[in-house]
Amino acid sequence: MNPWLGLALLLTAALAIVVAWGAFVIAWDAMYPPRKGFAWALATGRPGSPESLGLTADETTLPGLDGVPCPAWRVRGAGGDHAPVLLMLHGWGRSRWDSLARLQPLTPIVREAWLPDLPAHGEHEGHRSWVGVREPDAALAMLSEIAARHAGAPIVIMGHSLGAGVAIRAAARAQGLPVAGVIALAPYRDLASPIPGRMRMQGLPSQPFTALALSLLRVAGCMDAPLEKDSASLGVPLLVVACEGDRVSPAHDAERIAAACGHATLLVLPGDRHDEPGQADPARFNDTLRAFVARVSRPSPA
Repeated sequence: MNPWLGLALLLTAALAIVVAWGAFVIAWDAMYPPRKGFAWALATGRPGSPESLGLTADETTLPGLDGVPCPAWRVRGAGGDHAPVLLMLHGWGRSRWDSLARLQPLTPIVREAWLPDLPAHGEHEGHRSWVGVREPDAALAMLSEIAARHAGAPIVIMGHSLGAGVAIRAAARAQGLPVAGVIALAPYRDLASPIPGRMRMQGLPSQPFTALALSLLRVAGCMDAPLEKDSASLGVPLLVVACEGDRVSPAHDAERIAAACGHATLLVLPGDRHDEPGQADPARFNDTLRAFVARVSRPSPA
């Protein structure tokens, strides 16, 4: 054999192994996210518990997948009996501690808030995430449990990133459940946005690794249709919040998700903070969230 041909074949094989291994690591990381709980919250300056924010809460559980419950906080709000109940769903690799850091602006206008750890996140005992494919089934079970505890009370679902997609998909399928509205913070259409986005943020090349990783995730049952297909069938008001420079959940993803829904409000804020979409303009962000929740609330008896 020509030695140069042999060298070319060797280099090609080595490159194929590197690409395959990189894609496998990306797909594995997506299905087995890092755990971020109490220690992570303290290390990043987030509240360690509802009580540390002066809130009254119970440590409880909500239904999950395959009989494994989701650890959750049930936080008392000050909105009164006419106010909606809030279900907050965190993003990939996060936990209820991350949801807790976003809760305070809404506690005065909700009846109570439920903050669960999604499967394979936080203190949940499961090991594998379905990266948004099966999690809507868990959210539907949570909604049924909350509705049973508060007969007739409207429920607002708020999700961030992965949790935003779970919230939209669950609400679109929540036939017979009192879902009054959905708040989607930094949603993405499908995994073709966040995976290469996170790699670029780390200074890593996204291709050819991403394409193969997405194929592996599809084989593992972790890919789903673009999120606008679900927002198009949503029968309740939708608020979509995005950041102009978000590289994980691009603003054009949010625009397509909102445009597909006949009753959506889109708020695009400056900045590039995927994890904190309201940081660049917190007053406008908080006011928009409160106005949306107030709009979908039952009228006060007064």
